Amino acid sequence: MKLFNLIILSLCLTGFLGLSAISAAEEEASWIEQTSPKGNYQIQKVENQDSRFIVATKNPAERAPLPGSTGETDPSECQLGFYFSPDENWLFYTEEWRRRDLRARELYQHETGVKFAPLKTRRSFAKALQDYVVKNGVFKRSDFVDSHEKGYDHLGTNFRGWSFDSSRLLIGMHPGVGERGPFYVYYNTRTKTLEQTPYLREVNKTVAKLTSDYATDVVCAEPIAPLASESELKARMGALDEKLTKVLAERTGEMSNDDANRLREAQDKWLKMRDEGVKTYLAFAPKGEEERRHLQFLGDVTATRIEEINQSSIAALTR
Repeated sequence: MKLFNLIILSLCLTGFLGLSAISAAEEEASWIEQTSPKGNYQIQKVENQDSRFIVATKNPAERAPLPGSTGETDPSECQLGFYFSPDENWLFYTEEWRRRDLRARELYQHETGVKFAPLKTRRSFAKALQDYVVKNGVFKRSDFVDSHEKGYDHLGTNFRGWSFDSSRLLIGMHPGVGERGPFYVYYNTRTKTLEQTPYLREVNKTVAKLTSDYATDVVCAEPIAPLASESELKARMGALDEKLTKVLAERTGEMSNDDANRLREAQDKWLKMRDEGVKTYLAFAPKGEEERRHLQFLGDVTATRIEEINQSSIAALTR
């Protein structure tokens, strides 16, 4: 009887250890790809899952799928972008597939806990963007519509920044590789509408004259809320400038010498474009707010540049 009990105990221990090994393997098969601005949420990829997940930073066991996102892990096949708003209530998501240049995008709104859901409107966010460029005579639908993949098209929707008050998402759109663009538009999270302002119209007028496929300027999302004090904006800019230096060093440290040199050259070009871009921005600044608007512009475009360096491929960063 003692021998029988020992055998049963041994089998139970073996089963328990086996389950532990499976749990450990499952844990190793998931990883964090990004953390939100305030650190409350993280983007998690789990092996063999069809979508990404949002997890609570303080309690990783609390997680929810991000509906409509892909589980693709090969960056040479699909480039993904995750862009939280500063207040963490919004998440802009983009997919760019290498094959047939297919693209997708979604704007998520925070609901409860770690749950983010696609923006609830009478039509999808992707459809609203498509209709907007057609209605405004920017592109023809035939420039970007794809008939092979439902839910996908060729309309490029590049993230260009959140306003610091999370009231506006700035998107640059183009109809695909080898075509003209971009065309800039805001999504106003307060009015739930797509819009342009006098500043953005001026930028679009300038960009329309360019022959390049991609922007040769640096643009900024205009806030709706009042600006902070000059001292607060200077402190913010200083912190972001230090972070940008650190991110550049980390990214170049992971690259070959040639790619690192290309990124440094691209960064020098970006600095020159930033200094040109602020001139247009300040032309529309309210009287008496020029210096604060200057600091706000520098801080916001630097924050966007950090996101670009963290998430973009070397080809996208240096073109």
